[in-house]
Amino acid sequence: MIRQVLLVWLTLREVTEFTATREQVAGWAAQVPELEVVFADSQESFIRNLSKATFVLTFRFSEAWLPLTYRLKWMATPAAGHELLGARIPERIRLTHGTFHGEIIAETVLGMLLAIRRGLLPGLGLCETENSWPEHCPGRCMVAGSSAIILGYGHIGKAVGAKLETAGVRVIGISRANVASLDTVLPQADALVLALPATQETNGLLDARRIGLLPAHAAVINVGRGNAVDERALATALRKNRLRAAFLDVMQEEPYPADGELRREPRCYLLPHASAFSPDYLERAFAEWLEIYRRDYAPRT
Repeated sequence: MIRQVLLVWLTLREVTEFTATREQVAGWAAQVPELEVVFADSQESFIRNLSKATFVLTFRFSEAWLPLTYRLKWMATPAAGHELLGARIPERIRLTHGTFHGEIIAETVLGMLLAIRRGLLPGLGLCETENSWPEHCPGRCMVAGSSAIILGYGHIGKAVGAKLETAGVRVIGISRANVASLDTVLPQADALVLALPATQETNGLLDARRIGLLPAHAAVINVGRGNAVDERALATALRKNRLRAAFLDVMQEEPYPADGELRREPRCYLLPHASAFSPDYLERAFAEWLEIYRRDYAPRT
């Protein structure tokens, strides 16, 4: 009997947390001894082994490789976003995306919210030598008791909401089902957190008009996809003090241009699409894969 094959090719943006090592994959193979686990250290190696793969764990895939997938039952990607694979996967192949990111991103969002509302970022450097013990510090607001709207209330949005609620934040979740209520609730927001996927429906969802509905003390946090935000309107609102701050982990163009307008706004804090970075990112990804495999594919004893 031919053994089923798990083909693993995991590397993305040359980020250490997103790059599997041979030793790491060997550890995973020990957990599924009934499978032949093949580690691909390059695109060429992945393509060369694809024709024998029953299962694939990868960040990237091309439609040009589909003729080699005649044994493939299930393609899994750790990525939450659906745009990375770059291929239309036929229905005969099951496709799953990672749903484990929420817990990691939730901690990032809480950190962002604490940094903004507690004034930690503008407060850094206040005790420098020329002003070693200031009498006045920038305004500090409690996170507990504040209100956060989470736009995009799926796996990630709900995890963010649960984390914020532990800090005493009142959470309003907006999903596709109740997006019509968004304009009504925006004036209540101390923070607006976007956790949206990149789709036609989410393009420009936070436009100049909706930014104008937010209170001037509100902060905008985006950990979804950059297409949802009108970046020019956001920069204008920050410049004119119509918003308190913005924390953007994602932008419309990545890497964000060196001369980008938002770089000139001192209360706009940019991260390089890093809100899900964690040393155990791929271990979490494999644990999720393993749970699905044991439930749906592993031999029954």
